[in-house]
Amino acid sequence: MTNSQDVTRHLQRGVEEGQAPSDQQLMFDPTTGQLVVKKPSDRSPSPDAVVADQITQDGFFRG
Repeated sequence: MTNSQDVTRHLQRGVEEGQAPSDQQLMFDPTTGQLVVKKPSDRSPSPDAVVADQITQDGFFRG
């Protein structure tokens, strides 16, 4: 599965479940300008990466 598919699936799960999946974190990596999905126990993609799960919970990606 490609990273864009991971991100899409993460967002779909967040909308369906009403909260970010607890087994994954959506992160914005400013070095690449992309969203990535990581397990909470995985290393951050970069030191400046930002967890973006809250915007999913707030409904930013809802249609």
